[in-house]
Amino acid sequence: MKKFVTTFLLSGLAFLTSCKVQKEGLVLMTDDSYKASVVATSKVGIGSPDGLVLRGGKFYLADEGSNSLEVWSKADGLKRLADPGLGFKSPEDLVIDADGNIFFTDDDAGGLWQIDAQGNARLVAGKDQGLISTEGIALAPDGSILVGDGEQHKVFRVTRDGKVTEFLGKERGITKPESMVFDDKGNLYIADNEDNVLYLVDANHELHRLIDRKDSFSPETIFYAKGSLYISDSHNGKLYVYNPNEELKTIAAFGGQLKNVQGVTVDEQGNIFLSVQSDLKRNVGQIIEITKDQTAIARK
Repeated sequence: MKKFVTTFLLSGLAFLTSCKVQKEGLVLMTDDSYKASVVATSKVGIGSPDGLVLRGGKFYLADEGSNSLEVWSKADGLKRLADPGLGFKSPEDLVIDADGNIFFTDDDAGGLWQIDAQGNARLVAGKDQGLISTEGIALAPDGSILVGDGEQHKVFRVTRDGKVTEFLGKERGITKPESMVFDDKGNLYIADNEDNVLYLVDANHELHRLIDRKDSFSPETIFYAKGSLYISDSHNGKLYVYNPNEELKTIAAFGGQLKNVQGVTVDEQGNIFLSVQSDLKRNVGQIIEITKDQTAIARK
């Protein structure tokens, strides 16, 4: 494993060099070409977000602490898109399609929920259709939505009109499909953060165990971008990158207020963003950015 060589310690947004971690937030980088910065904290109105998507310069948040769907940007501030009055309880993960429709899951209320491009919210399919405790979510190439159920240990396919069918049954052995994403070849990656396994479902619907490291690896959220899979690990407080046929690589390790890393998303320039649940009960969270420092790269 690479030695962590750079340190970023968040304490009132100050940069310090001490490696002592108490209530402060610590980020350790694998090399000095990486740079960490704070994009937003609860002071701007966000709560304690789980799911995170960056689209058009705006962050869309499944804010588990605030029990709401939100969008935030530096230019426009925070806007609430939907709140529990709709019937959901604990928004878990979200995706946005090419038309701007937002779909999200709820591990407490269950179901698949939608906010369309015009801002109208609805339940697409709920517990009556068998979606009991929904976790991971992915947009399938055929336009349907895949939803993982952590209570039933299954993955379901849901059409836009609410028809639910089983995609992966309990017999396939996935305990908690916490996060899911397709790559550009149509392979589906599934993060199981209870059994601590990263799975791949290939084009032939065959299931493969890609990474199984027991106590040292617990994938929380996965995001695919330009041939690489980015993986947050809330249990171990780490951010990884995985490329097919290569070893899992640690990008950063987190401590203190920043250890509970949740959602991960990447922009077109390769900048990585993570949502952090600093204190879910008190509704405190952060959005952290990790970038490649081009100046440091040029010096090498």
